[in-house]
Amino acid sequence: EPCVCPRHTSASRTGSARGAKGPSTDQTPHDMFSRRTVALWALAAVLLVAVVAAEGGQGAAGEGGAGKQPEEPVDPPKPKKTARAPACSFKGNTWKNSLSQTEKMWAGSLARLCAQTLLHPLDTIRTRRQASGGLTTTPRDMLKGLVPQMLGAMPAGALQFIAYEQTKTELNQLYPNCTLGGLRPHLTEICSAAVGAAAASLVRVPQERVKQPVQADLYPNMLAAIKANLKSGGLKSFYTGFTATILRDIPWNTLSFFFFNLFKNAYEAMTKYAPGQRDTMVIGAVGGALAAVIMTPVDVVKTRLMLQKPGADGKLPYLGIAHALLKISKEEGPGALMKGLSPRMAYLGPLAAITMSIYEKIGKKMLMDKGPNWCNKKK
Repeated sequence: EPCVCPRHTSASRTGSARGAKGPSTDQTPHDMFSRRTVALWALAAVLLVAVVAAEGGQGAAGEGGAGKQPEEPVDPPKPKKTARAPACSFKGNTWKNSLSQTEKMWAGSLARLCAQTLLHPLDTIRTRRQASGGLTTTPRDMLKGLVPQMLGAMPAGALQFIAYEQTKTELNQLYPNCTLGGLRPHLTEICSAAVGAAAASLVRVPQERVKQPVQADLYPNMLAAIKANLKSGGLKSFYTGFTATILRDIPWNTLSFFFFNLFKNAYEAMTKYAPGQRDTMVIGAVGGALAAVIMTPVDVVKTRLMLQKPGADGKLPYLGIAHALLKISKEEGPGALMKGLSPRMAYLGPLAAITMSIYEKIGKKMLMDKGPNWCNKKK
């Protein structure tokens, strides 16, 4: 038997064992340990970070719940209330302060033009009845003097309402704490209306000096009346009867405006509303008619003074207002001082109604065109 070497046998066994286990990887045990360690440490680090993060969130929640009470919900801040502008209203007369001077001028001139033009036939009847001896009136006569009526109506209306409203504003601002025992509004109205009538008379007296002679058939037309006035006394003759006109117009306008505002305030106190267009016309008509009754004697005297002509002896029939009053009462009876009352009431009642209603209608329309807050806007 052949001899077997132990070293050879051991090597053969070792090679057999390796061959049984598989092919060799050429890696040392140190290399294998290093890679496995890195992988394990990386996995442990990831797990540690996850655990710490989870515990940190729970700890924060726990500390918040343990250390602080849950906060009550806070209401959002309420918006600050801004002061609202006062609501605009047409009650009373303060709304007219929002009109500019130009707006008052146009409203007054258009109101006067409409009123006097519509009522001119009644004015002609009144003038012809009050003329000395009286004159009958035919339909053809009713339009006599219409042209000077229309030409003088607009400037007279503009002057009247501008002066009236401006005087009223100034008086209301003067000593505002002085009430005069509750009479201040009435006295203010009377004074303002008087100033307005006086301003309008600067136009109305020359207008009447041209219009009334044409109405009474003294002259055929306006141009003839103007030439006759210039020939008789120049420009001064256009203001003949100025005092009588002032004594008639100022009291009538004063009473008319006074009654209108008195009845208007009473209406608003009872209804709590500003009067509408129809109610304004009724109130104006009543106020104008009452004022016409009171002032009819003065109107008769004014008409006689304006229509008088020198007699055969070259003297005028009436020397003045007082002389005319006494002479008419003595020669024709006291009833003669109320001549033309019916047409005067029929004329001046609607005149006040149309003038007041149109003036307020135009003024309100101008303000409403500025928007709902017209009272808070500058003029």
